[in-house]
Amino acid sequence: MNLLNAVVVAALVLGLAGCGKDAPPVAQAPQPPPSNATAPDAAPPTPVVLASIPAPAFLENLVVTAAGEILFTHYLGHSIERIDAAGARSTFATLDVHPVSLLPLDGGYLVATHGQSFTDGPAFLGTGALLFVDAAGAVTGSVAVPDAGFLNGMVALVDGTVLIADSAKAQILAFDPATRATRVWFADAALAPQAEPFRPGANGLKREGDAVIVSTSAGRSLHRLLLAADGSAAGPLQPVATDLPGADDFVVLPEGGYVVATHGDRVVRVAADGTVATVTDDPRVRGNTAVALLGDGAARRLVVLGTGGLSEGGREPGVVLNLPLARQ
Repeated sequence: MNLLNAVVVAALVLGLAGCGKDAPPVAQAPQPPPSNATAPDAAPPTPVVLASIPAPAFLENLVVTAAGEILFTHYLGHSIERIDAAGARSTFATLDVHPVSLLPLDGGYLVATHGQSFTDGPAFLGTGALLFVDAAGAVTGSVAVPDAGFLNGMVALVDGTVLIADSAKAQILAFDPATRATRVWFADAALAPQAEPFRPGANGLKREGDAVIVSTSAGRSLHRLLLAADGSAAGPLQPVATDLPGADDFVVLPEGGYVVATHGDRVVRVAADGTVATVTDDPRVRGNTAVALLGDGAARRLVVLGTGGLSEGGREPGVVLNLPLARQ
């Protein structure tokens, strides 16, 4: 299978990823990876359905606002959907392209998109673009990124630079919203896709202190990439969690550790010491692509996007679920 055809299969295998900001970076010495032993699982809580989208529904990425609203991308539906704090769902934006990931930016959102769907075959490669969407859901500008193979998750650095994972080219791009210029920010073979069977490489991106955390679907892992004081990459990549059931989007927990969407039949939690436990294996999370935190303290919830197992031939609805997530 050549890379072009392989990437098409990728889109039918795994989804995309995440956003965030943090404090100015200070480089630190590399730390050894944790053991990643699997912990005994307690009975997971039953998720509550916030929204159900008829199949085929490939729900890609989500953002939870300070007001408690949930925005999520409906790739095959050409839309960004919203669930307000009262639980009512509406369409936030209707697009001519396929929305992938969301990043809050200047009171609105930056949206990574594909001009053609992965279901169209290799022609979707090189059709990536970034859209500027305002707080009312109107598109106010766009920038084509034809040199990118497969635009995926995004994260913002302190200086406003936006990093974008390219799942097909083993690289992370840097985008300057002011000049609208894009360049290669970091490249490493560890971020490459797997050829046979194909799995995407670099997928989700998040900030954690003085580092960027990147998930790699091909490697079923999380890696840490330290940041220099000027915001450049101060590699090398450091393994954080390996041999996961899968690795799509993820969330960094304020108490330490991560919750990872596996694009499989469960969502897992990686503790600070590297132990892995199941958060939920409810059948409705099959093909889960993204996770985010909603609220804090005793009321904290985890929001999960499920695709109904679309990549594996499933025809169940796409869903937005939430469930309690206690601190450990």
